[in-house]
Amino acid sequence: MKRGAAVCFAVLLFVFIPSLAFGGDLVEHRAIVISNDYEFTVENGVCSGSGELDDPYVIEDWVIDAGYEDYGIRIHGTSRAFVIRNVEISGAAKSAVYLSYVRNGVIDGCLFEGNWAGVTLNFATLNRITDCVFSDNSDGIRFYFSSQNQILGNAFDGNDTAIWFDACNENEIIGNLVSESHMGIYLNLGSEANYVVDNAFVDNFHHAHTDDLNRWDDGATEGNYWGGYEAIDAEEDGIWDSPYPITSDGDQDNFPLVTHPLVPTPPPATCDV
Repeated sequence: MKRGAAVCFAVLLFVFIPSLAFGGDLVEHRAIVISNDYEFTVENGVCSGSGELDDPYVIEDWVIDAGYEDYGIRIHGTSRAFVIRNVEISGAAKSAVYLSYVRNGVIDGCLFEGNWAGVTLNFATLNRITDCVFSDNSDGIRFYFSSQNQILGNAFDGNDTAIWFDACNENEIIGNLVSESHMGIYLNLGSEANYVVDNAFVDNFHHAHTDDLNRWDDGATEGNYWGGYEAIDAEEDGIWDSPYPITSDGDQDNFPLVTHPLVPTPPPATCDV
């Protein structure tokens, strides 16, 4: 077995919007509710953009203490493109960010801490969540009836469940660090054909559960890192020679990784004299 240098995955059908780093302090803002395309306004925290794919509305550089309001940012029933970037939200009773019946949204470089859920998608498609931190939420990410979205390069730490899908198909979960959760990833109620590759699952009580068949490797050379799992790597190619079982029905990672860039390599054993 040979580990590939890159993960091949389906490209979602919207324009890629690169992550940008912004300096300066965050500014406090009230909870934001946007219920149609005409409510992407300065009063609702929109800093720039026209809502086109190549010029999305931008909501950025805010800190929102929801104070146990239901949501920090709620966007419902919109068709325009938008980015939520460099925003910190805590204390939301239902979800820090709630996207319902939306598409072409990006959540990038945000911190969600101490909410019931970090990000919730409901009947949403073609959205991306990338480079965010989810800490000490009940659920990190929760999807309902949402398909063809991407969860890329995020860090989950200390959530009850890091990623939970109900009836969600053909989403991509790639390059995330999922640690110290009761459940790492939970795919429920007919969630199938989701692509889960190149993630690191570390120190979770349960790494993963699924009721239906999903893809846990790229079909050729690369799967995920599963903390605590060891088999034999006879070829010393960085892939365990035995699959990592997800369910007893045959759902498995055929190319479990011996190491992962997001997981520090333990120091070699030494003899104390």
